[in-house]
Amino acid sequence: MSHILLIEDNQQNADMAIHILETAGYTVKHFLRGIEGAGNARKDRPALILLDFDLPDIDGRTLILSLRRQLTGPNAPPIVAVTARTGHMEMAIAERFGCSAFISKPYTPDHLLEVIRKLLPEYAPVPRSNPAASHR
Repeated sequence: MSHILLIEDNQQNADMAIHILETAGYTVKHFLRGIEGAGNARKDRPALILLDFDLPDIDGRTLILSLRRQLTGPNAPPIVAVTARTGHMEMAIAERFGCSAFISKPYTPDHLLEVIRKLLPEYAPVPRSNPAASHR
């Protein structure tokens, strides 16, 4: 199984998502800029892409369109919009631009993992052990 590609310019948001995903057993590659993340997507073909709409170097919606054109075929990774932009209009835009799902910030760890498990049902990651749990 390949990695999950996270394109998120806010390091605090990225750190939280990485912690949630890696604790659940997923491998994550993170990029702060959209252009760099897109380069990784073309080169390494992730299993799934988590993409912020508001990036410093390119509009996330424009990047979605570009990735949809470049990553085609039956193994094209699902793209999940993860954004602070909320509302039905933003959800409709994400769907129209080719996103497989939409997650509004802030989100809960359970919601993030639920969306990923629906989109990657064949992937059964092995959760990391929690050292704090063994000291109870």
